[in-house]
Amino acid sequence: MTSPQRFPFRLTGLGAALAVAGLMASQPAAAQQSPADKADEDRTQTIVISANKRLEKQREVAGTVSVLQGSDLERRGARDQEDFLKLTPGVQLNRGDPNGSGITIRGLSSQASPESGGAQQNASGSYLEDVPLASPIFKGVVTDILPFDLDRIEVLRGPQGALFGSGSLGGAVRYLLAKPELKAFGAAVQVGTSSVSQGKTAASLYGMVNAPLGDAAALRVVAFDRTSPGYIDNKGTNTQDANEVRQTGGRVLVTVKPLRELTATFLASTQKTRQDDFSYVFGDPKRLEHDNPTLGRGSSQFDFSSLTVDYDLGGAILTSVTGYWKTKTNANGDDTRLFGTLGLQLPLVARIAASSSDAKSQELRISSKPGGALSWVAGVFYQTNKGNSAAKQSDATAAFGVVDLVDLKTTSKGTEKAAFFDGEYSLGGGWSAGLGGRVYKTSTSFQQTGSVFGAPSNGPVLAGGDSGNTPKVSVKYRFGDNMWYALASKGYRYGGVNEGPPQSTFKSDSLWNYETGVRLSPATGVQLDLTAFLLDWTNAQFTYFEQRGQLAFSGIGNVGKARSTGLEAALRWRINPAFDVAASLASIDAKTTKDVQTLAGRRPVTIASGARLPGTAKLQTALQGNYRFTGPLGSAGRFNITHTHVGERVIDLTAFYKAPAYDTVDLGVNFNKGNWTLAAGLSNLADKRGIMNIQGTPDGNQAFQQYYLQRPRTLDFSVRYDF
Repeated sequence: MTSPQRFPFRLTGLGAALAVAGLMASQPAAAQQSPADKADEDRTQTIVISANKRLEKQREVAGTVSVLQGSDLERRGARDQEDFLKLTPGVQLNRGDPNGSGITIRGLSSQASPESGGAQQNASGSYLEDVPLASPIFKGVVTDILPFDLDRIEVLRGPQGALFGSGSLGGAVRYLLAKPELKAFGAAVQVGTSSVSQGKTAASLYGMVNAPLGDAAALRVVAFDRTSPGYIDNKGTNTQDANEVRQTGGRVLVTVKPLRELTATFLASTQKTRQDDFSYVFGDPKRLEHDNPTLGRGSSQFDFSSLTVDYDLGGAILTSVTGYWKTKTNANGDDTRLFGTLGLQLPLVARIAASSSDAKSQELRISSKPGGALSWVAGVFYQTNKGNSAAKQSDATAAFGVVDLVDLKTTSKGTEKAAFFDGEYSLGGGWSAGLGGRVYKTSTSFQQTGSVFGAPSNGPVLAGGDSGNTPKVSVKYRFGDNMWYALASKGYRYGGVNEGPPQSTFKSDSLWNYETGVRLSPATGVQLDLTAFLLDWTNAQFTYFEQRGQLAFSGIGNVGKARSTGLEAALRWRINPAFDVAASLASIDAKTTKDVQTLAGRRPVTIASGARLPGTAKLQTALQGNYRFTGPLGSAGRFNITHTHVGERVIDLTAFYKAPAYDTVDLGVNFNKGNWTLAAGLSNLADKRGIMNIQGTPDGNQAFQQYYLQRPRTLDFSVRYDF
């Protein structure tokens, strides 16, 4: 897999990285902080977030919110969710092909196989600014937004039903972009290369321009062209390093402020992803190869626009958020091996799939300004989603031409209407109490047409819907720079329709979250957060399988209950101006509390109460160290090292598929002098083959296990110039 020409480059690159680290270690600590470091320290002490749809200090929120600053992610060379979600306790990325990964927060997952067959929301939602990317009719939009020119990422753990609605059952990941600056021109250009072990080298280019437009408007433009080099060989097509991924796109933001009280920001963005082959390996999970007879090519496009208008009413702020997004996907796959495990031995089974979905949303809210005894927000929300999909599984080697084994088309629609409120009142003496909630009404419709093995599979229009409420109550006590809180909150998720014939509906599920925690500052430069939680999941949506003829169809049913309990800890210690450390830990016990019936082989089996929920490690840790020093030529240097541990997991509810624990060590170093920044990073230092997900058949057939691994050792270099 590694050509003779590339192997010396690997050794040279690794040697260069170690030499840089050695040079750094030989330098004395900086006598004083750089302006950038000082700004980072100040921001860390007083991070202001909008997780409750109003401005609050992060460590005064009754709940658990992790904040990942965009500038810090850029310094670390973070490329995608795999790089930054592992830094957040209680959050697990179950990797798939591009834009197809799953995010599990606090153990909330019930998918018994990646081959799930329901039009089901993800248990954890993604949000761009204040617009939900949580589709009720597909598995959701898991768009992996590049961490370039981001302001920050907020990871909200626990259900967010009161303020964010459906699709945030376990929590939410919010991307917040850097906004146009009205008073100063700025620009940045960054070029870089990535070189992956036993794979290729690829280049990337990023750019940003911020330009004031008179005294009351500004424009910010971002563009990128990034290639992730391939490293998996397809032996079936004799293609080396076949799984290259290229992402291109950009965004335009315009902010206008015609009045002192009025601010409006318009955003339009696009991101296109092209994949040359599947990102899984087959057979031995330590060998970067599979042997499909065709390449698993695919592409997706995510277009997004929003208009946010804020009007200062004096004592409150009126906000309107209008959002629109659309996704398109096309994929060519190979199901030859899958059909073979079901007793259908065919030379080649091709899968061709295409889908599109779009959503429109409108939120209107009014919120208090920071300060005062009462902090509050109230509003109304509406969203509608539409989607279409078509998929074929065809015998491409039939004697009389291509024969469609399965040919299905679907159309679907979902809407959500809601009103919400959240408030907190200071009772004096350090005590405060909060109360909030959401009332909602949802509706879905679904229709499938087509054929399965030549037999019609045309269903009627199936409609579903639910209504309800998601209350939230909290109490806080502040003592000095410390705080204790207790919180009870409820979340919910859409019901939906199963795609496999005969079509059937399933109800929404919901859960209660009970948590308590402390935010401590025991000494100067030390912050310690401790949280304990219990999630009580009712009417849970679990994946099931049914045998119909030769094929096993999967679907979603309200057939279970579950509970997740856990502890989370996060420590940040700034030992001195040159050195700081951060550590996090999550211990999670997520299990069913009711028997679940599913299919194994070709017979039904009962999964006894107490089965582990899939996709979550019992123990997850992260340890980070940052060292600042005086670099060559008077530059400001920074070295970072990160160690993460992910415990063993089951991948499906039946526990047929298990992923062992794995550890990862990442290194990074960057030098800043004037407008220039030079950075190098070495991720997965030991080149481990940690298993992040497994795709398989419902019976645990050993002949069909496709492994999604963590990215092999990757060496990144980048040069950035800020104008």
